[in-house]
Amino acid sequence: MSRRAAAGAGCAALALASLVTGCGGGSGGGSGRHAPDLADFLRLPIATPTSCAGKQAAATAGRRSPWVGTVDVSAFLDAAATAAQIHDIGAQLHSMAHVKTVYFESADEAYAEFQRLYTCSADVPRTAVPASYRLVLDHTTREQRDTLVNDMRRLSGVASVSCDPSSPCLPKA
Repeated sequence: MSRRAAAGAGCAALALASLVTGCGGGSGGGSGRHAPDLADFLRLPIATPTSCAGKQAAATAGRRSPWVGTVDVSAFLDAAATAAQIHDIGAQLHSMAHVKTVYFESADEAYAEFQRLYTCSADVPRTAVPASYRLVLDHTTREQRDTLVNDMRRLSGVASVSCDPSSPCLPKA
């Protein structure tokens, strides 16, 4: 990987972490929540500049992810996960206790969302922005949520799990 590509991947990881931590609403059961309108968000123009010279870091374009205030937990998939694994992960998530709603965001949708949220997105490899499942939980305690998160982390094909920043995930158990 070239130095520029490595720097772009680093920026992507930082920006993705920022995007993920903005995806919260707490484990309140979704009262007052609505389904995200990802399709509408993806009709917005890509943030500019799309490519940045040197060590200029990506910056937000002043937009908010459609996931903000919608989901409690996000499961980011391994880039090498097969279609069968992705389907299996979704089925397992749907059947877990305390899961009220499961949304899927493909890698292509995730990258398109990233492009609309952050400048310098052309410097970030597509593979740095994974597909994900986004979950809304029913009324749960933090302990119930953390048990669910640890179960999710053990699923084959799940690379990482992130929680609403107002109630961060505990470190891996």
